[in-house]
Amino acid sequence: MSTEVQQAIVGVWEKYEDEEWRKDQSHWRGVGRWKDDARWQAIGQGTLAKFRMIWRHLGRPPFPEPLVALEWGPGGGSNLLAMRRHCRAYFGVDIAASNLAECGRMIAEEGYGDLLRPVLLTAEPHTIAESVTEKLDLFISTAVFQHFPSKSYGGDVLKAVSGLCKPGAIGVVQIRYDNGNEKFAPISEISQYKKKHITANSYQIDEFWNLLRESGFQPIMISDINSAVNYATFYFQKSAA
Repeated sequence: MSTEVQQAIVGVWEKYEDEEWRKDQSHWRGVGRWKDDARWQAIGQGTLAKFRMIWRHLGRPPFPEPLVALEWGPGGGSNLLAMRRHCRAYFGVDIAASNLAECGRMIAEEGYGDLLRPVLLTAEPHTIAESVTEKLDLFISTAVFQHFPSKSYGGDVLKAVSGLCKPGAIGVVQIRYDNGNEKFAPISEISQYKKKHITANSYQIDEFWNLLRESGFQPIMISDINSAVNYATFYFQKSAA
């Protein structure tokens, strides 16, 4: 990741001039839209429901043992809160130290202070291998791939995580899909990032499906296609070695 790309991302997600807006966009509990705690918790509860659904689809017993999870972009930690009773280790990878600190504060208040393993990303995605010390059962990323600076960056993230997964590990990732709507077209250069970071990145449906395969995952299904904001959720598992 070039210095220019790093600075552009950090400039929004850690150093944005409007901190309350940044917290709201990062889904911090009790801030902006998330003053409604039920609405905030619904993010994580929805993610948990998706994992339960794919577990059933694959004929697996429901979370038979405490799991090791990694979330790329935990923000304020709604997914972390929802998964807390099902995980023994939860690696949170984020570009913003303040988001990781908020996750740690929030989950400690809930009595799970030892659960979070914060990983501050300061270089290329593959460098997380230095900090993720256990093989993964779960990979989570919601409302994050749409903010990546490029399609290839998302591919680098998938490859980095794939190398850390156990065979059969399950992933649930929500993307923004590209259907030709100019509003959701990915940016063409990093100088556009600050202005268009909300809609910086998108993939055609088949493009992301193939990218999962190229990254060592086996795609399983797609759900929750929302044509109002071009969201789609992909379910996949780590391919056998």
